[in-house]
Amino acid sequence: MAYIRLDSQAFFHNLTAITNELSKATYPTTPNLALVLKDNAYGHGLKQMAHLAKEANIESVFVKNYEEAISIAQHFRIITALYGEIPPNAPSNIWASIPSLQALQSCITEHKNAHQTRNIELKIDIGMHRNGITINELDSALAQLENAEHIRLAGVFGHNGYGDNDNENFFTSVQAFREVKDKVCKWCEVRNDPIPRFHSLSTSGALRLCLHNANVNDLGDLVRIGIGAYGYHTSELTLPISLVPVASLYAQKISSLYLKKGDKIGYGGVSVVQENGVFSTYDVGYGDGLLRVDSRQNLTCASGEKILPVMSMDCFSCQSEKEEICVFSDVSEWAKEFGAIPYMILTHLSPTLKRVVV
Repeated sequence: MAYIRLDSQAFFHNLTAITNELSKATYPTTPNLALVLKDNAYGHGLKQMAHLAKEANIESVFVKNYEEAISIAQHFRIITALYGEIPPNAPSNIWASIPSLQALQSCITEHKNAHQTRNIELKIDIGMHRNGITINELDSALAQLENAEHIRLAGVFGHNGYGDNDNENFFTSVQAFREVKDKVCKWCEVRNDPIPRFHSLSTSGALRLCLHNANVNDLGDLVRIGIGAYGYHTSELTLPISLVPVASLYAQKISSLYLKKGDKIGYGGVSVVQENGVFSTYDVGYGDGLLRVDSRQNLTCASGEKILPVMSMDCFSCQSEKEEICVFSDVSEWAKEFGAIPYMILTHLSPTLKRVVV
């Protein structure tokens, strides 16, 4: 059976490399890392990566929704569900992300008669204009929280969407979040409330901030590490870091045939054998989440065997006799061939594929 191999040492290496780069700018303090585990840990396997994160002493993680959160609730001190509602009886370490005034009011109403306090994190739009309470709405949000029962403002965060490619807007968003932080802190001080945690940067944004020798206080209380933890960065800027991909995809041989030059393979006979040899099919295809390889792509397995078009739903062919073959150990070339990004290739991998941690 095809499976995904997860390299635990590569994962630990990536976290250490990121921490070391951030520490160069923040010494003698060490920044707190929070891991993004949403969408099945970017296709790597939610439960498998949760175990590795716990081993790496990660205390705070971000998931897509309550379903993901509850499945790993025992592993972390704080789990923020980025989308959807959190039921009143959910474990107290599962925090709700609040992306709008309407969502805030719904949360307050839902928990009015709850038996425990729900921690929430306000999502603020600091310039990406995708999700979040606008800065002009922040006063209204804080006013709603004035007398909210069983609701605790535990965090305030934004998403700086310009860490990869836009100088001016990146720093404009940094300044916007700085102003948000100042306003919330003053509100808390007046009420004698605890100061919530603040965060707005991903891997590339945090590294970029340090690279420009900007105010390290703008890193916030934690840095949300996403694709960097899994071995990739998609920044158009050169970042001073070496990352190692965590996931490799392996397939098992189904059968082999000896074919002669001129023989055709697969649907439509698109692939024509160029030389006599043994050709085999392997048990992974676009039904397992891979993007469908046809004559427009030129992709090889990790050991160099060309993947012959057209890929089938459950298998592909190549010239090989190996019992097991590594389809990829780095998805960068797949992303390039399909005009995509590593996220897209990884998150498409079927959750039914077995994940093996080594």
